[in-house]
Amino acid sequence: MGFTDPVKRLGEWFADIAMEYVPDPYVLVILLTFIAAIGALLVGTSPTGVMDAWFGGVWTLLVFMAQFALTLMVGDAIAKSPAVSRLLRRIAGLPNSQFSAVALTSFVAMVAGLISWAIGLIVGAVIARQVAFRGKEKGLKLHYPLLIAAGYTALMIWHSGITTSSGLIMADPAAIPSTFPEYAQGGIPLGETIGSLTNIVTVVLLLAVIPVVMGSLHPKGTEDITELPENVYDEIATGLQAKDDAPDSGVATDGGVATPADAAAAGQSRVTVADRLNDSRILGLIIALFPAYYFLSDVVQSGLGAINLNTINAFFIFCAIVLWVTPKRIVNQMDKSVKNVAGILFQFPFYAGIAGLLTGTALAATIASFFAEIATPLTWPVLGLISAGIVNVFVPSGGGQWVAQGPILLETTRELGMPLYTAVVIEMMGDQLTNMIQPFWAVPALALAQLRARDILGYTTVAMVAGFVIMAITMTLFLGMGIGA
Repeated sequence: MGFTDPVKRLGEWFADIAMEYVPDPYVLVILLTFIAAIGALLVGTSPTGVMDAWFGGVWTLLVFMAQFALTLMVGDAIAKSPAVSRLLRRIAGLPNSQFSAVALTSFVAMVAGLISWAIGLIVGAVIARQVAFRGKEKGLKLHYPLLIAAGYTALMIWHSGITTSSGLIMADPAAIPSTFPEYAQGGIPLGETIGSLTNIVTVVLLLAVIPVVMGSLHPKGTEDITELPENVYDEIATGLQAKDDAPDSGVATDGGVATPADAAAAGQSRVTVADRLNDSRILGLIIALFPAYYFLSDVVQSGLGAINLNTINAFFIFCAIVLWVTPKRIVNQMDKSVKNVAGILFQFPFYAGIAGLLTGTALAATIASFFAEIATPLTWPVLGLISAGIVNVFVPSGGGQWVAQGPILLETTRELGMPLYTAVVIEMMGDQLTNMIQPFWAVPALALAQLRARDILGYTTVAMVAGFVIMAITMTLFLGMGIGA
């Protein structure tokens, strides 16, 4: 009780602030653009220079945008596949208390986030909805916005997992931008970044602490609990009923509304050759050999250190094809999954423009210099963590942020005589930490949950505070003090 009361009060305070002041994600990107533009003016950039810097950055992240969009689409398809949906449905029935419901949601989401940020994001939202649905069936009153917030904690650990953007970029010398210093062009193996003692210990502590913190935030009084809305409950129930009625239809059990298209097609009087091809399991599985070969050839030839964003996407494409089996089912699901990408794709150029304002002017260098000038090898990991966290609010793409901030972090790290992987770990931690107050990546989850950013950010801010304490300790011990090096 001594632990939960202060945590709960802190959550209530942050929740009140979020409800009052946090706008929708698109409005936030507009405000951040204005702030970055004003910052660029303050460091001596002319008004036309500010506009040129914005335009110079706005299209620079198109490759990352395409890669991340594909990752999100395929991750959504994997998370909503019948096999994964059945597993999540079973897990969602386990909790029997408010605390365990929220804690389990957070833990499952974070584990999924280590596999992939996209899978973690969608699994977090799906498991949160299912836990809320099962709770309502049991008569267990659960605070729905907190469950969705718990699902979003996947984004506070993802960069420590196998889809780590900066880690994958530096693991592939061919992917390292030419703007990076010469001494970094040889690359940094994944074993030194996500395989570092700093990262491993941080991951273990986050998995142990954050679910407990989130579970402790659950309101006790029934008047403070917002349960799963009836329309969402009915939507999930409809999807589950459709799945039970048509077990081979491929309809996911994640709560989406099922359609009778497959059943109608199955009942038609004449099956054409085209229909047989569309529903062919053989064709569906044969095409999976191509992404599987691409992934395996990379791993066999060069080892796990050769894994990059394209390799990861190839593996996830293979998984999605196998899980949905037929061409018709995977295409139908992708048609639904692409809707989750729309809000992010529209905002991506604006965040690339902000990155241009940071790197095309003296703004990023000024921010970095402020921290670098006061840093020592002992304090640099935490100061770097703070600076990376600040930049992530303005450039919430892990890869985009590394392209913008990586050279500065690498140079400061080198000047302090520290191993170069330190800079990558700093960016990894800072990027994922402030995702908890940056709702950009929450857009798909919020759409699925039918909530707004301000409904969850108060709770995720508490998670961020707890995460900062954990990261500051581990980074100081293992990077600053060199323990275990």
